[in-house]
Amino acid sequence: MYELGSEGHDRLTGYLNTIGSCLRDKRKRASFAMYAYGILGEGERKSVEPIAARASGDPLLVRAYTERLLHFLGESNWDDRVLSARVRERGLEIREPRACAPVRARRR
Repeated sequence: MYELGSEGHDRLTGYLNTIGSCLRDKRKRASFAMYAYGILGEGERKSVEPIAARASGDPLLVRAYTERLLHFLGESNWDDRVLSARVRERGLEIREPRACAPVRARRR
């Protein structure tokens, strides 16, 4: 599994918050967060039901979480123009020049 480190985690959190800010309803933001972390998380299966099962932590809640995610994915509306503009702005913010260590080729 790939480790982000604290800087990568902070950047990812900021990026996801940027997208989440386009969703006005707090339930939609929660569903978005559940889905995004489910897709990016450690689980081997990335479909809705396994994501819901990992997020719920309780077998009795899996069905409700699955329905919530399916509703979010199928019925949520947001303004694509606003979302695209915010993501572009965020992308430009994080593309600042950085000092990089030189990469050396491995010898075989």
